[in-house]
Amino acid sequence: MRVRWPHMLLAAFLTTGMCVAATGAWYVLRDVHRPEARVMLHWGLGLVAALIPIQLFFGHLTGLYVLKHQPAKFAAIEARWKTQQPASEVLIAIPDEASERNLFAIEIPKLGSFIASGNWTAREIGLETFPPEDRPPVLIPFFGFRIMVGMGLIMLAVSWFGNLLRFRGRLETTRWFLWGTFFAFPTGFIAILTGWFTAEVGRQPWVVYGLLRTEDAVTPALTTGDVLVSLASYVAVYAVFVSFGVYYIAKLLREGPTTEAKAIPRATGSRPMAFADTADSATGGRLQTDG
Repeated sequence: MRVRWPHMLLAAFLTTGMCVAATGAWYVLRDVHRPEARVMLHWGLGLVAALIPIQLFFGHLTGLYVLKHQPAKFAAIEARWKTQQPASEVLIAIPDEASERNLFAIEIPKLGSFIASGNWTAREIGLETFPPEDRPPVLIPFFGFRIMVGMGLIMLAVSWFGNLLRFRGRLETTRWFLWGTFFAFPTGFIAILTGWFTAEVGRQPWVVYGLLRTEDAVTPALTTGDVLVSLASYVAVYAVFVSFGVYYIAKLLREGPTTEAKAIPRATGSRPMAFADTADSATGGRLQTDG
């Protein structure tokens, strides 16, 4: 997808920014490492506040791309069963795939047409347009997309309100907001995962949309048992890596920045290897530099 790479790059920066801000908030709440905490909190919230509107823009471009090239996925994301003109926007509902309807739906009339086509009265196609065998599942794309957008709105609210407090000089003393910032650290991870669920499940039953079906891409000799063993192995390996990663990161956070940066004598932008002079003296003159 042509607009996918900036979308994912921005998602990585936003995820990192929220984690940095959350770490700074945690240190401020514990009243430790205050200089470092202040930098992390202020710069993390500033980065997220600057990037989240750009991410929303690229997300809209991605939606337009999906509407044009993968219309069945777009209809599934919107849980739009019937073609509508104008089309309403379903904010939340429980999609009932068996009866092809939405239960307990909360909708805004005409907004679906405006979001998709920029026109309040545009005609938007529904899943009824596609043969049943070409329709993706609805439940996961529908909720996955809304969770992803919800995480983005949380990041928007936290970062912008945090910068408002910063300008008023109250950022580091508003404890309820600091706790909110701390607990918001997983929003970026959740947004990325639910975004991928939306993209991959919404593309079904295709591996290459409109060209190669998923059932035709499976290796003929592969059995159900082989798939289960492979999946279980992946889950086990990633569980070990993730568990170790969480433990190690938590350990680093508890310890905090324990070392102080030391100035390197005679170091300048044109002498990036000036540190070797120090290393040379530490090793008894065994290293040579060009001075």
